[in-house]
Amino acid sequence: PAVAAQCLPGSTTCLPTWKPTWDMYRSTVLYTCNNSGMHDVSHAIKFGIVVYDWSNAKALWANAHPMNSQELLTKNAKAVLAAEPGVPGEAPRVWVYRNTIKGLNWYSSVRKKLDDPKYASWFIKFKDYKGPQSNNSYHVPACDWAPPNPKCSGFYHDQEQTPEHPGGGPAYPVDGACKEQCDCGEVNPCGEYIFDHRGGAVEGRTFREWFISEYMITNETLLHRNPGTGRPQPIGLGWLDDEMDMRGPSEEDSHYIEDTGASSESMKSQVAAYRQSMRELTQKVVAMGGFYWQLMDGGGMKTLSKMNKEQCQQTLRALCVPKPATWNKMQLYNIPNGGEGVSPAAFTEYTAEFLLTRGPYALLGYSWCGCTNGQHARPRAKEWDEDFGEPAGG
Repeated sequence: PAVAAQCLPGSTTCLPTWKPTWDMYRSTVLYTCNNSGMHDVSHAIKFGIVVYDWSNAKALWANAHPMNSQELLTKNAKAVLAAEPGVPGEAPRVWVYRNTIKGLNWYSSVRKKLDDPKYASWFIKFKDYKGPQSNNSYHVPACDWAPPNPKCSGFYHDQEQTPEHPGGGPAYPVDGACKEQCDCGEVNPCGEYIFDHRGGAVEGRTFREWFISEYMITNETLLHRNPGTGRPQPIGLGWLDDEMDMRGPSEEDSHYIEDTGASSESMKSQVAAYRQSMRELTQKVVAMGGFYWQLMDGGGMKTLSKMNKEQCQQTLRALCVPKPATWNKMQLYNIPNGGEGVSPAAFTEYTAEFLLTRGPYALLGYSWCGCTNGQHARPRAKEWDEDFGEPAGG
């Protein structure tokens, strides 16, 4: 359908199908995670939309047996919806993280497939893996740091952003400390595994079909229903992280090609399969009324307050026309530095710029700016609680 096609690569238009809002509060967004525990719902509902990163509640799920990041994301999302459900028909009230190329096995849906030999073709493997003796054969360890009984895996994985038991040295950077041996199931060590989007059919279902319809679009996301009424209450797909290109997966160890033995032709097929999965995912998500973070234009904020008079006038003349080109995509107006050091006057200026130049689909607030701990909260502008009405012709 034309609606779905608009958001595909090369398209100049990409907008959600949900009802737009001009309400100031509903137009604010917080992308966040609380390292130390669940995110405070009372802070979450100070923003019209809250988006949770995989690191949310890491101190809790990194020490669960087995790890349960996916379940705690859903739990926090449901707690937000219970406190403030949003407006039916408008943007989902809360969105959650998924990764598009890394098989993070602290997500139970990924772990279930990774640990089942039937699905071995759905994950990339180390080159010439021979068991625990291969631990030091690559640029990344094949085993976790848990002497004297480490878990090892022949599936390629790194530890760049992985919970670890402290003490393993530079090969095991700690991104979330496990008090005991990290537990991502009985079979494989915790790690950033890599999906193989070429994965063939297992029991009549290909990797891509699982990826789209059982990992991305589920009853924990766009098919979620209100537990009290049974009515649809979508939890949005949020930050769909990382990608695959000819150099390998993003934010992964740079020796991926060498450690997996991938040829140029193999890399071409990996990239092509990944891109096709993302095309099909985007088409399905947008057509059913969803969206995700990477479909937004993150450059909405031009910072007019730091321009000279001529630059400001020129910018506003280009934007203050009936239908500027910038309105063809949902726009994010990002507050810099996570709000740290932003004065009340600057918040007013950012808000004024948003109100002057925003289109029907626009958000003001915070993109990725790191996790917080405990009660640390991102600041808000006083104007975000005011009702400025709807522009003429809006």
